[in-house]
Amino acid sequence: IPQQPMPQERTTFGSAFFISQDGYLLTNHHVIKDASKVTITLNDRREIDAEVVGSDERTDVALLKAKGTNFPSLKVGHVDQLKVGEPVLAIGSPFGFDYSASAGIVSAKSRNMSGETSVPFIQTDAALNPGNSGGPLFNQQGEVIGVNSRIFSGTGGYMGLSFSIPIDVAMDVVQQLKVNGKVTRSYLGVML
Repeated sequence: IPQQPMPQERTTFGSAFFISQDGYLLTNHHVIKDASKVTITLNDRREIDAEVVGSDERTDVALLKAKGTNFPSLKVGHVDQLKVGEPVLAIGSPFGFDYSASAGIVSAKSRNMSGETSVPFIQTDAALNPGNSGGPLFNQQGEVIGVNSRIFSGTGGYMGLSFSIPIDVAMDVVQQLKVNGKVTRSYLGVML
């Protein structure tokens, strides 16, 4: 009798950050997609479980909740005050190297990607690699102004183009997920 292959447990890595002291975390939808269990490793190496409150594939935003209080939450900045050429800092765990920082500048604002999403991405040249997804993008004042999301690459590796979800878009999704458990959008159907 041929042996049936055993299902393999698959582990994926990404980054997340606290947006409130009561345990809410932001990350990307693609980081937690199809996850049966989400574990957060804190900077003191403690591991805690988190539940997925909700996620939105279209904006690639996911909201997690860890049990506990007094978590180190980050201050949210304002994307409208962000200028092209301004220095930024991306934090994440590229290839599993946790708490790695990469610096760059804002290359463009409101960058649209191939019609698959309506997110006005912040384009930077900060190095993002697998594991950086879901991590924060900081401005010069130490405020989070974006959620690191994707790179543009012909090889699968970093080639100088990185894209982050503006924090105002992410926080709008967070509010809707907290209140309604899902994101609703209005649209106008027009045919030419």
